[in-house]
Amino acid sequence: MNKILKVGTDFSGIGSPEQALIELQEEGVLNFKSQFMCDIDKYARKSYEALYGGGITYTDITKRNHSEVPKLDLYVAGFPCQAFSLAGKRMGFEETRGTLFFNVAEFIKINQPECFILENVKGLLSHDSGKTFSTIISILSDNGGTVNGQHSIPYYDDGLGYHVYYQVLNTKEHGLPQNRERIFIVGFKKERDYRFPLPEKLNLKLKDVLEKEVDEKYYLSEKMLSGFINKPTKGFENRFKPLKRTDDTANTLSTKGGSAITDNFIQEGFINQDTQASKVFSEEGTSPTLSSGTHGYANGYVQVKSATSKGYEEAKEGDSINYSVPNSKTRRGRVGKGVAQTLDTACNQSTIIKDKIRRLTPLECWRLQGFPDEQFYKAQQVNSDTQLYKQAGNSISVPVIKKVIKNIYKWMNTK
Repeated sequence: MNKILKVGTDFSGIGSPEQALIELQEEGVLNFKSQFMCDIDKYARKSYEALYGGGITYTDITKRNHSEVPKLDLYVAGFPCQAFSLAGKRMGFEETRGTLFFNVAEFIKINQPECFILENVKGLLSHDSGKTFSTIISILSDNGGTVNGQHSIPYYDDGLGYHVYYQVLNTKEHGLPQNRERIFIVGFKKERDYRFPLPEKLNLKLKDVLEKEVDEKYYLSEKMLSGFINKPTKGFENRFKPLKRTDDTANTLSTKGGSAITDNFIQEGFINQDTQASKVFSEEGTSPTLSSGTHGYANGYVQVKSATSKGYEEAKEGDSINYSVPNSKTRRGRVGKGVAQTLDTACNQSTIIKDKIRRLTPLECWRLQGFPDEQFYKAQQVNSDTQLYKQAGNSISVPVIKKVIKNIYKWMNTK
């Protein structure tokens, strides 16, 4: 009989690790039992319970008695990034006290799980000029551990001594049309080799995860559109005609509602009747519409405001457009080429459907994170659209964490 892995998660959200483990268990890779979940957000806990049922639940990692938790085989935490640095003081745990990473490290120190997985935004690597990440890796590995298979000169005497591997993984390279880069840190109590999952060709497009019919409430109003669609250049109106809109992929889900540099917006455009080169514009006070020319969508594109030399980026059918902070004059990288950009907690991403522009629905955002539709519908019974968007943006992409776990535990599928 396969070993039953004891698993616990902090900052659990809607349970991406649990969903991945369920799928791996169904595939016969491993067996597991959840020991606890922990999240301070009451709405996330409601969705988690709807998806996975009851169990031991903690609401605050900073107040938990870590010693009462059974020893784990696998511990997973997608902790928030907070500022701290080495500062040359060699203070070990004192250096990170007051941050949520300290609570994660304290739990690992007390519980001594066989393996842990920590996840964070790619920006953690450069946070505070790299000092934050250096502190994290030193605390986890110093005092007998290794980093990416290499021994290093210890900085902290009270390091945890784990054998740590880290790498940035992008969701779009692991089966989902979302350009979402995250740093994964895997640590082993006993020294062993580890390889992160290799990238794979993306066969799924944004259009493949879109609902066929959605409520009118998801279509953007003229008031919203007027904030990020320019008027046509005077004198050129007679050379262009409207072009119909459609879209293929979306931008990444993140947790900061429009504050990321990937935020995108739409600028008005037209389709040239001679060349079929196209842009988009608002017509008759309704959602901007694009009527197709001779070549239809094939040559059509939307000009999206961007701080590039041209002043715009081109979004074609199959691309996504982020419409948050529409009046920004400094943002670029606003168009997702064939994939979604990172989803944030507001999920302010749009897609072109027939003659209108609409935002992605909560279900589509959950799909972009790899959750099955039936899981979304369970959460929809207990939470609003606002919370469902937020939960998708805060989540770890299921296929990515699934691959990371599979590479750790496939060898355990033995008697």
